[in-house]
Amino acid sequence: MLLWHLLSLSFLLCSSAFTASTPKNNLALVQSYTLYDKDRQILGSCDEVRPATKTSDDNEEEDEVEMFYATTKRYFIFPPTPSNENTVAEDQSHVGDKLLQIRQTSFGCGRLGATVWPSAIALASLLAGDTYRSSIQGKRILELGSGCGLPTLTAKEVCCADQVLATDYWERENLVVGNRLVPKELFGVNLAYNVRCEPRNLDWHDELSVFDVSTNFDADIIVGSDLVYYPDDVEPLLQTLNILMKNGGGAQNMLLILPLPPTAEREALPEFRRRLEGGVLGNGGDKDVVLDELEMKVSSASTNEEEIHNFLRIRI
Repeated sequence: MLLWHLLSLSFLLCSSAFTASTPKNNLALVQSYTLYDKDRQILGSCDEVRPATKTSDDNEEEDEVEMFYATTKRYFIFPPTPSNENTVAEDQSHVGDKLLQIRQTSFGCGRLGATVWPSAIALASLLAGDTYRSSIQGKRILELGSGCGLPTLTAKEVCCADQVLATDYWERENLVVGNRLVPKELFGVNLAYNVRCEPRNLDWHDELSVFDVSTNFDADIIVGSDLVYYPDDVEPLLQTLNILMKNGGGAQNMLLILPLPPTAEREALPEFRRRLEGGVLGNGGDKDVVLDELEMKVSSASTNEEEIHNFLRIRI
């Protein structure tokens, strides 16, 4: 059953988010996303919508990204978490009052980070849900592998994080990428456009790069989605997590969302999971890592068809 949320929104651009309130007929529902735990409790939800009228952003001058690459814009709102599929919380004042805009680029620019993947929507929905939203408020949030930046923007605009830092890896001058599939330089420009703050170019394979980020941004919570693609990235990613959780003040919490079969196949995920369960994080594996599986139902407004996506949630 689709969740039609009768929210009032206006298109007043503020840090890539729009704040209340225009008539509901100015928004058309595209898809709704509902995230469940193993007990079928709803952890968060998200509506992808399409504005029926122009937004203030449509009048912006074309930037370098739009000059050289095809782009599309997607819009998301995070309604209050219902107690079950058919019930919406009565108090809608604390969530759902902002429309978040994300600009996608082409594969030629962003490679695997060009689009908003289901895992990013699942993570953003989880952050905006009742379980996590209050724990994000007032904290410093660092996102790994930000891509288009939806979770970072959600933490900033919906959860009211104190500071956010979006990180990813893209080409820069004198960079030797070898056989790695690295986004182009303008990918970083697009990420900055989406999150409305300066992202950091972070290479997990470069230990000094990771130490620099951890020293200059003392994160409270590390988040990330769909990070494990290639076997060659498993060890650098684990090392990156360890550095971020040890160096400086050290992040105390971590939340990762990784896609599972049958909707997604990630070659390196079994090894990454095995290493985590074997105790590789912290001093001598002293970090208590909790793994469980979540399900996200995606409902299309135009066809009434539904898809199911499965995810591994990793928490510290």
